[in-house]
Amino acid sequence: MNLVIILASNPYSHDFNTAVKMAEASLKRNHKTKIFLMGNGVYSLPRPEMKRLAEMGAGVYYCAHNLEQRKVKPEEWGESSSMYGLSKLITEADKVLILD
Repeated sequence: MNLVIILASNPYSHDFNTAVKMAEASLKRNHKTKIFLMGNGVYSLPRPEMKRLAEMGAGVYYCAHNLEQRKVKPEEWGESSSMYGLSKLITEADKVLILD
């Protein structure tokens, strides 16, 4: 299965923990898992949980425009993207979860 998790909530919300736990469970089942950070979700990029998910095999993408707006430093293990990139991820996904 190809799962995309879209996270638009800040990292101090319940949505962040939900996204991390769902991504971990998906990866343990050998599903292709991608996380897209947008809006206040880009504040999650520097969190160690995101790096750990990337090391486990998840694709971690972020909206470059939102990152720049919020003055968050990009991480080398994350992939810069856009709303166009998100639309491509969605069309390739079997399931899409949006946490806002």
